Amino acid sequence: MVLPKTIHPPSPLDPLLLLPIPSPLPSSPQPDLDPLLHSITSHINSTSEEEETVPITVLTSAIRQSTRKSQILLNAARVNAAQARDELDGIDERLREVEYESTRVQDEMRKCSEYVPAYEEMDLPSIEEFLSSADESILNALPSKDSEDYENELMIARLEHELREIEKRENQVNQLTKERDTLIKTKKEIKMKFDAVDVHLGGFSRSANAVASKLKDVADLPSSKTQTQTQTPQIALEGEQIST
Repeated sequence: MVLPKTIHPPSPLDPLLLLPIPSPLPSSPQPDLDPLLHSITSHINSTSEEEETVPITVLTSAIRQSTRKSQILLNAARVNAAQARDELDGIDERLREVEYESTRVQDEMRKCSEYVPAYEEMDLPSIEEFLSSADESILNALPSKDSEDYENELMIARLEHELREIEKRENQVNQLTKERDTLIKTKKEIKMKFDAVDVHLGGFSRSANAVASKLKDVADLPSSKTQTQTQTPQIALEGEQIST
């Protein structure tokens, strides 16, 4: 029997790798390896056929059985390792999610602790001014000063009162804005009418100037004729004087 000199890695299609895993796993072949190795060594070193040795068929059967047990245990170990790896990956993923949520919650808690309410930055009237100017119905709706909700309800009442005041001022601003827009519109209309009247007066002034110029020309015509007639006798008299 020629033994191989090198052992190649098993093929993925090796039937031993595809063996089904039985429900009760076989026992480990480790205790049987030493006697099997001793029998194989005795069979190889035997020099005569008369020596009693284990037949080669029995040895090969024992080798196959040990190999099958080893491969089944190896396949089971691989399956268990894969399952453990998947479980570990799931645990690691859940751990990362928990760490992320923990970090996010801590950030939110820090933001909440550092949060400054907007009403604290508002210029609200003092409590005395509010109590002196608030309606009786609002004051009667407040709980007693010994109550734990008094400060909270008082702040809410102050904010609501300030909101009503702001709405009143906004309504006044809107009303003034409407009046301003109306005045601007009226001013534009008056300016348009004034421009139209100005154009009309300009045309009327030009027409009046033209008429006045014509009247002046007409008024100047008789005076020029009279001057011509008076100058003619004077010239005649001067001629007679010269001739005499």
